[in-house]
Amino acid sequence: MSHKYIIKSKNLIKKISEKITKANKMVNEYNRLGKTPGIPSYAFINMASSMYISGCLQEAEELLRSAVSFPSKSSNALINLGVIKQSTGNYKQAIKFYLAAYKKDRQNTKALGLWGNCLAMMGKTDEAIKRYEHAIEINKTDADIYLSWGALLIKKEEYNDAKEKLELAVKYNNKDARPLYMLSIVDIETGNYDSALEKLQWVVDATENNFEALHNIAYVYFKKKDYDNAIAYAKKSLAIFRHKVETYLLLGDIYALQNKETESLQFYEMAEMNNLKTFFLYMSWAVSLQKFNRHEQAIEKLYAANDCLSARKVDEVYARLALSYYRTNQKEMSVKNKDKALQLNSNNYMANSIAAEIEIENGNIAQALEHLKKCEEDFENKGHNYMLTAICYDIQGDCENCGKAFEKALEYSPNNEKILLFYGLFLNKLKDYENTKKKLKSISETTKNYNILDTYFTALYNLAKQNSYKYNVEKAVEIAQKMETINKEAFPYKEQTEELKELLRNYE
Repeated sequence: MSHKYIIKSKNLIKKISEKITKANKMVNEYNRLGKTPGIPSYAFINMASSMYISGCLQEAEELLRSAVSFPSKSSNALINLGVIKQSTGNYKQAIKFYLAAYKKDRQNTKALGLWGNCLAMMGKTDEAIKRYEHAIEINKTDADIYLSWGALLIKKEEYNDAKEKLELAVKYNNKDARPLYMLSIVDIETGNYDSALEKLQWVVDATENNFEALHNIAYVYFKKKDYDNAIAYAKKSLAIFRHKVETYLLLGDIYALQNKETESLQFYEMAEMNNLKTFFLYMSWAVSLQKFNRHEQAIEKLYAANDCLSARKVDEVYARLALSYYRTNQKEMSVKNKDKALQLNSNNYMANSIAAEIEIENGNIAQALEHLKKCEEDFENKGHNYMLTAICYDIQGDCENCGKAFEKALEYSPNNEKILLFYGLFLNKLKDYENTKKKLKSISETTKNYNILDTYFTALYNLAKQNSYKYNVEKAVEIAQKMETINKEAFPYKEQTEELKELLRNYE
């Protein structure tokens, strides 16, 4: 043996000796804390586990490296070293430890499974599946492998295959709630909500303080439009764990759908107070603020959302900025952000819708209609976009298509006051007062929108003048009085109201 290899071997023996000496001191310390297992390396693994759980990752790693120095067939120390590296996101280093563990014990399916999990996290899904397949060849009843495999298939949106693997995980370990929980995720993704609820309720009953399962129950009820139950379970989830941002967003969004402004916005504020300052928090917050026409605040939250991103290349941020700038009459900034959104994604629905509004304002109707064609699949804003299309046809003098577009707008948004106002104005222009009355009758009972009441009064007044039908006269007077109550100074129909009252006296 050459001299350099003798020196290297001596150094290696010295290092191992130092580790074992240090290890023995640790074992003595561990003896004070609890019973030491028969094999000293296990003591280090157990103590390292305690260190890891308490957050002392460096100390846990040192203990495990000491345990590796013991002559043993066990590969547990290597696996645990891999787990530490994996928990810090160092997947390549973790894989090296899992590979070493597998080489030490080629029947160790746990090493293969964790190796596969790292590959999955790195986006190497095909390689991950090969590790799972290899593990199952060694042990076809390894429930943990089927669980990891099923989770990966969910990520790939291969739900049928995921369900098959997860059912095997349940079969081979029916005491583990995790595969049943993952099966509930498959049910949610495939719209099988009742089945998901059944599984999630079992998980809640079988586990303690399972805030994730409670959150998902809330989400399922949200999808079923059972908002009361959704709110109840979301609050149960937050009572256990107040650092899950998705639960705050769910509550904020539900209350926004219910038009409960104060309740909605307070949950976004609570999330921020808990330091859950994520892109999705600020985006959801901004969307709700826009719903309540609080556009200046929405702009602030959208910039906060952008600050959470390194690249700042999410087209939806700029599209929503364009919307809020347009609604606050900051046209130049609206155009700038609309252009940025369309540069990133020429098919962004909101950016195209705002572009259409800008083109209508500038009198470029053909260009506006081109932008609106790109919004045809935007089901969330169908009503608004059909209204813009109707306005374009009105400007072009195409009354037939204008009327059809307004009808489609109301089909998707039957109680939208803006659509009803523009449709009423269009019908009054055609002197189709009877239709205006039909369209605005129900909304007139609840609205405080002065322009809608004005449009409705115009139709009723003209109908009363045409046929003196008592109902139209009485209703016109009622609406006039409501308008005067809302804004006495601006009320322009004093003479017409007196005229109508005189008609009523003639009936007596």
